[in-house]
Amino acid sequence: MPKEQQEELTVEEKEKLLSKLEEQGKNKWFKRWQNHMAVPKSINIFSTEKKEQERVLRYLLLRVLINRQARFEKVREMCIQVCEEFSSLLFDKPYEVSESRLFQVFRNVAGQKGASLYKVGMLGGIKPASLFAYRFKAYEGFIRWLEEHNLTLFEVIIKRLKEEGVRGLFSFLSTHQVLEAGWVGSDPKACRMFVNWVVFLLNEIWKQKVAEMTETLMIVDGHVGKVFCRTGLLDTVMYEGRRPFIIQASKMRAKIEKIVHDFHKIPFYVDNGAFYLFEDGYCTDLEPQCGECPVGDICKKHTKWTAYAQHKEN
Repeated sequence: MPKEQQEELTVEEKEKLLSKLEEQGKNKWFKRWQNHMAVPKSINIFSTEKKEQERVLRYLLLRVLINRQARFEKVREMCIQVCEEFSSLLFDKPYEVSESRLFQVFRNVAGQKGASLYKVGMLGGIKPASLFAYRFKAYEGFIRWLEEHNLTLFEVIIKRLKEEGVRGLFSFLSTHQVLEAGWVGSDPKACRMFVNWVVFLLNEIWKQKVAEMTETLMIVDGHVGKVFCRTGLLDTVMYEGRRPFIIQASKMRAKIEKIVHDFHKIPFYVDNGAFYLFEDGYCTDLEPQCGECPVGDICKKHTKWTAYAQHKEN
């Protein structure tokens, strides 16, 4: 896999940039988190009742399982529609959900072939409906596993966090004998996102500090990795040989996490801050708005690096 050395930021510049990403990531997340999680109105995410909190956790688990490789605005719509269609059955006994009704909801939101939800060309020949089905099946099977072991998801989460910390919870969920069928890759970003959301809810919404926000994980999708490459937070960039200069974010995740850890920043908020530079229209793949970017005064502007799109001249 190709690598390229580049000019990096100084230690002082890295501290300043990471602090800015952390601050903006936290401030904007507190304004947007409900929209990102897309919890239906029928679920009270602020409830202190264990039964309702269990519903929240199960909904979010399904939400992140469906999310990978999907258009995020359609994922939100899909999850809300599935929840409204099946109500408590979705959380208590998803194995009794009617497949015909489930796929009707899928087609209503994603289109007849599912192309509105999943980007067909990126699935390697897998039909969008099949992708949706096996991920729902992973959720369904995990809820059955909880039932067979007389456990709740809330209990599992609290126990793992107390005994093994955030990384222990991530390891348990990402390698679970049933759930792992629904994740993508050996280090699933969707699972990282779920764990971060759980820690946030416990700390900031439900006021149960079982784990610290400093223990959260960097998700590092392509856009977050791109920010670390373009700004000069990284001195070495790994990219695709066949499609230069699209970065290989997953290959640099460990190094990115170490940088954030070494500067004692909160990973979840730094990750958010970097992603929002893309979401807010600054650090886009092909036409970045460097002059207006909140970190433009620090960034090294190595703009040849992209997350998913390739420059035409390449």
